[in-house]
Amino acid sequence: MTSASFSSTGGRLFPAALSVALWAFVAAGTFGDDYMTQARRNRLGEAERHLLNDRFAEAHEVLDSLVALRPADPVGHVFKAAVYLGEMTATEANLYPAAFFERIDTAVALAEGLMSDGSGRQQAWMHLFLGHAAAYRALWESRFGSFTSALRCSFEARSHYEDGLAADSTLYDLYAGLGVYHYWKSAKAGILRWLGIFKDDKEKGIRQIRMAADSSQITGRAARNALIWIWLDQKQYDSVIAECRSLLQTYPDGRLFFWPLAAAYFESGAYDPARGTFLTLRGGYARAPGNYYNLVECDYFLYQCLDKLERKSDAKSVAVNLLAYYENIPDDTRRRQRGKIAFLRRAARR
Repeated sequence: MTSASFSSTGGRLFPAALSVALWAFVAAGTFGDDYMTQARRNRLGEAERHLLNDRFAEAHEVLDSLVALRPADPVGHVFKAAVYLGEMTATEANLYPAAFFERIDTAVALAEGLMSDGSGRQQAWMHLFLGHAAAYRALWESRFGSFTSALRCSFEARSHYEDGLAADSTLYDLYAGLGVYHYWKSAKAGILRWLGIFKDDKEKGIRQIRMAADSSQITGRAARNALIWIWLDQKQYDSVIAECRSLLQTYPDGRLFFWPLAAAYFESGAYDPARGTFLTLRGGYARAPGNYYNLVECDYFLYQCLDKLERKSDAKSVAVNLLAYYENIPDDTRRRQRGKIAFLRRAARR
């Protein structure tokens, strides 16, 4: 693709850790064993529905009720961290670092405390929560911290998933976290994989994700979400489009599945439906101003779609839109989006 390729954008959420984060909700919300009670499953399922529809405050309210009932259990704390993370990545802003890390640290301390007090099954669940806590840290570090810390946390997450399987190999949802790690570690390794430092485990990762989907008692939404990003990376655009459209029927108010849908349309050359999808996304950001990173992202790709469709006048009008909010763009966003901002300003002056 040209420089307009969607694969380089930050508008979509970081696929590896996000897939793990969403999968945590689904897995805990659907397993039926001695650890997961029906009350837990109901609350986690409700929180998941709010999260996937971008209703973050409502998701927190549900999880707060779970924490109030079981304050010494890591489950509510780790999922509240997931909601904080979901909102921060969705808004491209480091809004709640203190609250996020407080929940992570609490979940880790509680899970470690319960590790030796229970069956192998409970130990596997605790390793699952510890793995997700490390994966959430990795995502936060990749966006707001350091690459070195993100890499270290990713390795830590993998170790917990592997230890969980050693404790109870029948908790197949641990394979989902491992699969996400193995695929994206391989896909993003770059020169490290070329030098032989990292193995190419992409196919292994896909098999593990499919194993979790086929052999565990989860609803499948998590595996589907993980596969969407893998298919996008592998240029299987028809599969991405079909899955996103299906999931949007259930979660029409969330933006999570609109981003890969827009990307798949754009990368496959379906510029008119791509334009419509980016326009839908832009409408949401315009109604709730503040996320200028993604507003720039939408305007940039709207321009590219209209230019490809040879609607030059409409494309210029999109570029001119930048001038209306340019002065409000924070310095950090201007730095991160400097290439696209410069492009749109030049296009507006033509």
